[in-house]
Amino acid sequence: MRKTWLFGKFGNFDNAILYSKKLHQLALKNSNSEYQCKAFIKLGYYYKALNELKKSFEYYNKSFKMSRSKGDSLRAAKSLLQMANIQSSLGDYSGSKATATDGLKFMKNTSDLKSLSGLYHIISVAHTEQHNNIEALKYNSLALGLAKDSLSVINIKMNNILIFKNTKAVILSQQGKNKEAISILMDLAADSVVVKNKKEYSRVLANLAYVKFLENKENKTSEKLLLKAISVARVSGDVRSLITTNIHLTKYYLNKNNSKALKYAESAYQNALELGSLTSIIESLGYIFQLKDNVTEEAKVYHETYQKLNEINQSNREIYAVTKYENENLTNKNLKLETDNAKLATEKAKEERENVIYLLGTVILLLSGGFIVYLLQQRHKRERIRDVFKAETRISKKLHDELANDVYHVMTQIQNQRNDHEVLDKLEDIYSRTRDISRENSNFKIDKNFVQELSGMLSSYGSQNTKIIIKDIEHVNWSVITPEKKIIIHRIIQELMVNMKKHSQASLVAVTFKKGTKTHEITYADNGVGIAKKNIIYSNGLQNAENRIKTIGGSFIFETEEGKGFKARMHFPN
Repeated sequence: MRKTWLFGKFGNFDNAILYSKKLHQLALKNSNSEYQCKAFIKLGYYYKALNELKKSFEYYNKSFKMSRSKGDSLRAAKSLLQMANIQSSLGDYSGSKATATDGLKFMKNTSDLKSLSGLYHIISVAHTEQHNNIEALKYNSLALGLAKDSLSVINIKMNNILIFKNTKAVILSQQGKNKEAISILMDLAADSVVVKNKKEYSRVLANLAYVKFLENKENKTSEKLLLKAISVARVSGDVRSLITTNIHLTKYYLNKNNSKALKYAESAYQNALELGSLTSIIESLGYIFQLKDNVTEEAKVYHETYQKLNEINQSNREIYAVTKYENENLTNKNLKLETDNAKLATEKAKEERENVIYLLGTVILLLSGGFIVYLLQQRHKRERIRDVFKAETRISKKLHDELANDVYHVMTQIQNQRNDHEVLDKLEDIYSRTRDISRENSNFKIDKNFVQELSGMLSSYGSQNTKIIIKDIEHVNWSVITPEKKIIIHRIIQELMVNMKKHSQASLVAVTFKKGTKTHEITYADNGVGIAKKNIIYSNGLQNAENRIKTIGGSFIFETEEGKGFKARMHFPN
């Protein structure tokens, strides 16, 4: 224990890990679960310090399982907090929110306000990143509300409270309340505790500069504040703050001075590589794609990083899914015992509820009548979309099973009987086009695997000559989007990819997903040959896309010019 602490204190994390593993082996040999758990926590901490987040998550998960089995609720909650923080840093905000919410279940009647406020904070951050500002502000207020007196402040620590206030300012800015956000950030920038903490001071200055920029893009102070934030971050060696500030500077100069914007985007990219932050690499490359002409190497890094990030997040979800299942089984056993003890009381309560239900039944029946027409209309609309989907699937099957196979059979007969290459070539072309139509109208899943289906469909159009970039597809909360809308979105994007494959000659295609408060936005862009405005016709699928999006109350806008690629933007309501 002493050696792990000393090596960790002086930043020699490799040796700290070595002795933490020796600590675990010794504790295991002596059947000492207390020190086994401490070894797991240390390994989680030291691997996180080395930015090996997958291993860190695994060891914190082991610590959680052992703490849970020992009945140590507080240590279990602390392990879940660390796991949620790792998921957040990897951009898995849904997973982070779920893990932190589980952590709250172990914090009932706790006096550890620091850990409790940390769980509230990480849930607030997850909601902020998903632009769910109402819930974000709710949990941020819960975190700040714990610091209601001087004793609470001591337990939570002043630095944490200042971080919560910084987050509150970000949430308010996302709500468009920039003046309130600026007021909070101005107070923080003048706070002596913040000024002494160079890392937090740099972040506050960067956020203040950016919110001032959002409030007034012509203000004179944003640039100075951002450059000051860069200087403070360099002195403190805070690479994460350097990334954030460089990204803010990129946004500040975007469309004003694109050469400077590219300079700061590339600085953010180098900082992200140094830190090993996969999410920051992807974010900085997103701006480089907008500002730089030749991005072949960057596109390769983007693809590899995106794949690696997905693999780590998937691994973490799988690790915790098993643990959560075990935890729920334990909980269910306890609940069964409680249920058996309360069975008699439940039966009595059931009789009372039935009396109330009979009384309310008549009222509910009258009220529900008013909704019947509306529900029938909506159901009819959904059934129409589903009927189209089923019809397309039937067409696909019929084309593949009957027409395409018949054509292929004729091709075989002709080849055996006559050596007429011209006829064979024409039949081959018919067969190929038939298979393409079948593929374009094939069935796909619209359940919880919709994201994988959509990503797989997009990736299938990639090749050695065409790089497909899929950005922020998981930021959209697909679980709340109706199956009918998923069908429409899938078909529209497929129409665009088919047109790209047939006509565009593009080497780079980017499909970006963005979640708004009331509507979702999907942007398609390629660097292909484009279409001259005078030659635009609707037989290429654009009319299909426009008609489809209108059925769900959305809009479809495209921009193109011969030799300058093709760009389409679609919006559809939540």
